[in-house]
Amino acid sequence: MKKNLLPLFLLGSLLAVSCVSKATKTAPGASETEPPAVEKIIATDAGKILTVKVKSENVREFPNGPKLGKMYKGEKIKVLKRVGNWIEFTHEDFDKAYIWAPSVGYTYTNLYNPFFYFDTTQQTFRDIAYFQNFFSKRGQRRQEINSSYELFFKDIGLGSHESTILDVVSASQQVVEHGITLFVDKQSNRIRKVRVDYLRLVKGYPKALKKSGLPVKKPGHKDGGHLTWGAGELVPNLIVDLERKEWNSEWFASIWYILPERK
Repeated sequence: MKKNLLPLFLLGSLLAVSCVSKATKTAPGASETEPPAVEKIIATDAGKILTVKVKSENVREFPNGPKLGKMYKGEKIKVLKRVGNWIEFTHEDFDKAYIWAPSVGYTYTNLYNPFFYFDTTQQTFRDIAYFQNFFSKRGQRRQEINSSYELFFKDIGLGSHESTILDVVSASQQVVEHGITLFVDKQSNRIRKVRVDYLRLVKGYPKALKKSGLPVKKPGHKDGGHLTWGAGELVPNLIVDLERKEWNSEWFASIWYILPERK
C-alpha cells in the first residue's frame, strides 16, 4: 500500500510547486520592472569632412580619455557625431576616436557658463532639443515625480571618465556621476533649473565663479551647503547657487542656475 502512495505523493508535490511558480509570475497587464531603454543616439553633424586646423592635436579614446595618437594640420576626418566640445570621428588610422572640436573648426563653449543654458532674450532656458543636438544624446530621463523630471547628460567631456570618487561628510566614499542635469517641468516641457558638475572640485567661490564666466561678488546668502546669489545679482532673472562638496567646505562640486518661482 505504501509503495502505491509514494508516486502519488511525489506527483502532488510537483503540482504544488508548479502552482506556486505560476502564482508568483506577474499577471498580464501588471507593471513589471524593465531594464532602462538603450539611449537613442542623435548623430549631430554625422558625415561632415573636417580638416585639422592646428599644428597637432591629441586623438583620444573618449572625451578627456586616454591618448590614442596624434593628428596634424591639414589631415581630414569624417565626423560620426558631435559631443559638445568633442568630435567623434573615423579615419584610416583610427576606426573610432575623439578629437577636440575647436581644433577642427568649432567654437569652444564653456559648459559651466549660464549663457550656454539661458536665453537672455526670451528670459528662459533653451529648448531641450538644443542640448540633445549639442551632445548628440537624448539624455537619461530619471527622478520622475508628478510635476517634473530630470534629464541627465553624461560622457560629454566634463570629466575623464563616467564617474569619480568624492569624499563625503561621513568620511566614507561615494560614486558620483558627473554631467549636466536639466530639471524639466512636465506640463510645459520647459527647463526650470540646471545643475552642472565641475570636472574637478574648485576651491573658493571666486575661482568657481571665474571658471563659470561670472563676475566675482560676495554671495547674497550662504549656509553650510550652498552659496546663493539672487536673481539679477550675477545673471539677470536667474538665481545662481554654488553647491559645496560637503558641509561648510570651501570646495565646490556643482553650480546651479535656477529660474525664480512665478508669482
